[in-house]
Amino acid sequence: MQVVEVDARTASAGVLDRLVAIEHACWPETDPGEPLRSPSESAAYYRHQPTSHTTCHWLCDGGFAQLTVHGPTAAFVRPLVAPAERRRGIGSALLDAVVARCRELDVRALHSSYTTDAGAAFAARHGFVDGQRIVRSLLDLRAAEPAEPHSPAGWELVTWLGRVPDERLDAFVLARAAMDDAPASENLDYPAWTAEQIRASEESLALRDREMRLTVALAPSGEIGAFTELRVSRGSTLGFTDDTGTVAARRGLGLARAVKLESLRRLRRDHPEVVLVTTSNAEENAVMRHINQSIGFRPSAVQTMTTLALP
Repeated sequence: MQVVEVDARTASAGVLDRLVAIEHACWPETDPGEPLRSPSESAAYYRHQPTSHTTCHWLCDGGFAQLTVHGPTAAFVRPLVAPAERRRGIGSALLDAVVARCRELDVRALHSSYTTDAGAAFAARHGFVDGQRIVRSLLDLRAAEPAEPHSPAGWELVTWLGRVPDERLDAFVLARAAMDDAPASENLDYPAWTAEQIRASEESLALRDREMRLTVALAPSGEIGAFTELRVSRGSTLGFTDDTGTVAARRGLGLARAVKLESLRRLRRDHPEVVLVTTSNAEENAVMRHINQSIGFRPSAVQTMTTLALP
């Protein structure tokens, strides 16, 4: 069995087709209830990763692995093996290559996740330790009737498409720090976002033909009290929620609910073709899960985060 490292940024269409085929074969397990990404959407995802972090890919007959490294304890592996090709050692061979690269990059904690018993067994066999559970939920946007958002006095709900305005970028960097105290797995220290990382993410999304929709609660002073980001690929019927956060000093005002409702109402107006919207929350994040459930999101899968220490 041969494991080959591939550079998805410059790989041939044939190589990307193989990655996409494996992704699609695993889709019912990894993304249950969600419409399959089109081949072009999946290929663009692998081709155009943000330049702000390190991304590596390895390919083997019937399987591939993606490694994303944001920092020494913020490295993530996504190993996928087509169901028909399992129990032949493909996953183990791919993981060996990933771990070797992690050691070269001075990674100390490698994170992954699973949704099935087979995934749990694979993780345990290779020394991963279970941690946080993530609840993935879906909103049927056709049936939902998002309420009119009510923002507290002095806060305006604003949506930016594609790019944060230059004059609001510093304020958004400060607001994004609200994610720093979000529930997270142990041994995971995710670097704080910078202006450069935000611009790199925007560039990557544009190259993927994926629209960034950022809704914020904006004060007259220019402060951003809360935000939520939705992403939609051209022609897709699925909207993806990235992060939603409220600045610590502004919590309890209802800003998170207001930006979520405004974001969904605008999405339905601008993209009537979108059928479902996804969101993910730590199982222990009762406040955000309650907000999402009150809007109409319903759990579709539970991912268990799992970590391999690399001394």
